[in-house]
Amino acid sequence: MQLEVKRPDHIVPSYSLTGDLLSYLRCPLRYRYENGSSLPPSRPVQQWFGEFLHGSLELAFHFWNEHRDTYPLPWPCTPREWREPAPDWADNDIGRFADIVETSLRQQGKQARNADARNSGYHRLAVAINELGQHLFPLIQLTEKKVIGTRQVQAEQVALRCSNYEVHGVIDVLTNVTLGQADRTNYIRACIANRCPDLRGEYEVVVDYKGAHRPLISEDYWEQGEWQIQTYAWLRSRQPDSLPVAAGILIYINELTPGNKEMENLRNGISRNLTDVLPEPGSNDEQIIRMWRPGNDTEQLSLRFRLQRAIRVIPVTAESIQRALQAFDNVVRLAEEDIIEEAQLGNILQAWSSCYDDEDTCSACDFRHFCPRPAGVREGYLPSTPTAP
Repeated sequence: MQLEVKRPDHIVPSYSLTGDLLSYLRCPLRYRYENGSSLPPSRPVQQWFGEFLHGSLELAFHFWNEHRDTYPLPWPCTPREWREPAPDWADNDIGRFADIVETSLRQQGKQARNADARNSGYHRLAVAINELGQHLFPLIQLTEKKVIGTRQVQAEQVALRCSNYEVHGVIDVLTNVTLGQADRTNYIRACIANRCPDLRGEYEVVVDYKGAHRPLISEDYWEQGEWQIQTYAWLRSRQPDSLPVAAGILIYINELTPGNKEMENLRNGISRNLTDVLPEPGSNDEQIIRMWRPGNDTEQLSLRFRLQRAIRVIPVTAESIQRALQAFDNVVRLAEEDIIEEAQLGNILQAWSSCYDDEDTCSACDFRHFCPRPAGVREGYLPSTPTAP
């Protein structure tokens, strides 16, 4: 009796857009330790805030959608007058959603770095619901929609372990119906119409949230954010219930309540002409930014300007989608090449490069103490090694 030779396993690795691909671009070595080795960070601050924000906003939306008459959001202003609507939901209303999400994250070993970070997360959530929610919630057709697809990965000089990979993510979806039914003073509707004036017929707009400031246009994060939206658009278009995706929105939540880091980034962008959203010349916003010093109350900035900074509309075309997909295909190829190189060398530090120009990433990394090249150090730096007792 002749037995067939066992076929090799067919591997289709799964990559999350934010948790894997963007994480790899931020620092390949940190990505390897946190994902390939299943070594979670001891203080997953960025991960905590992102998931806390997504989960709490989802619960708040569903609660508002079921109780619109009981818990109305502030009405938008008239077209001729932009007024600052007072927050309509009390802190204890918002706290109910946040507590549920925080408890769930704590059970997964994810929590804020300290009390100040936790309080900041709660405050930013409250501002997002009361000031952004009035414009966003009435437009949402689908919330936390999971999207998934499969792509080919092309091997170049290294034989890879796979020929395809899976990419997935989670988005909110707006449609031409919800946008058309919205009040004309809805600021998100106005932003989409201004950025994409030729939209007609049936279409969708995908939305994602960033617990971060608006990047400078010179930063890699600016381009990577566009890649993310374009890839979400491609993933969404492959689902049977979808309409053509005409645009995407990134919402930078931290811009609604800018802290010292956000204000420093804004002033740096203005002085170097590297930011796309500027205060109107001679406005109160311009004066506040010019006179700002660390610790000043930045919520004196007008709501209109803070919303302008928070909302980024990205048009979607077949060409822009293809460019983004090719960019992420290349990221997967690089990650897969690192996996092969590690298997051949048997050494993680030699196979995976570290990021040495992003101090924010390094300062929040648990592996920086034995990193071969953390941010802010000169070439030839030698990491510390533990001594024998």
